[in-house]
Amino acid sequence: MKKAIFAAGLLVFTVSTFAGAQDQLMMGTWKANVAKSRYVPGAVSRNEVLRIDPVGDRFKVTLDGINQQGPYHSEATGKFDGVDVPVFAAPPRQAEFTYAFRRIDGHTWEILIKVNGAPQIVVRNVVSADGQTMTATSTAINAGVVNQVVVYEKQ
Repeated sequence: MKKAIFAAGLLVFTVSTFAGAQDQLMMGTWKANVAKSRYVPGAVSRNEVLRIDPVGDRFKVTLDGINQQGPYHSEATGKFDGVDVPVFAAPPRQAEFTYAFRRIDGHTWEILIKVNGAPQIVVRNVVSADGQTMTATSTAINAGVVNQVVVYEKQ
């Protein structure tokens, strides 16, 4: 009986350690390489920094940048459970935005962006094998069109 309890405890520790290691690939500060990225016409970023920080059993995603319309900021705190979480944005948006995070595998995760409760965009983030680059591909759900591809480099 003690061996079974020990084995179960070891399995829980191993799984949580493995999940934490996967999360470490995405954690940190990522700077967009604008020259390697492809933006929606009119929304080209001149500078963009994505931060992903652990917050207890969750993580906080913060995006700061500057484009032709000026500086922008957004942040949301969630976890890989597919549950909608509110997005704080500056300048403020007229609509209600939410993100839902979902892990695909150890190197891939998605953000489902909803506006006023309706799914609008899926952002698929893929971290390279060496953990030094992440490619974020945004696709408009209704049109099925890739809006932008942003290549981030770990700082």
